[in-house]
Amino acid sequence: MAKRIRHSKVSFIGIKATEKISQFNLTAADITTSHSAPVVLIAAPGVNKAVFPTKALVQFKYGSVQFTGGGAGQLVYHGATTNLLTGTILAATVQAAANARISLGAAAAGLALALNTGIDFYAATADFAAGDSTAIVTVWYTEYELS
Repeated sequence: MAKRIRHSKVSFIGIKATEKISQFNLTAADITTSHSAPVVLIAAPGVNKAVFPTKALVQFKYGSVQFTGGGAGQLVYHGATTNLLTGTILAATVQAAANARISLGAAAAGLALALNTGIDFYAATADFAAGDSTAIVTVWYTEYELS
């Protein structure tokens, strides 16, 4: 379940922008299938609105069984595979038998905003196997209302 916190709201000519922070709990099942069934972190915002992440913090909580396989974790628009932030979460980090805290940097340059499209947690290349660790994902993002 997401905890949403409104940070600030700003209006420009024809554009309203709201800065938000949301936090999500990923289960082991969410992590395991994050390639074939990406996990929705931020729902589609509605008509003429776009969301764009500015940074994220992922906290892995190691359980007792390591994950195997998988691919680099990243934030993507729903139905897409292009990373929206600089940096990824290495599969080796997810597979490790240790807690980890990973920061994903600034928004990737040159990406088009997708209207009425949510943001997912996605593992590139493959699903993970086994594993019982969980994660907390905190995302800082802007929701734009375009005219």
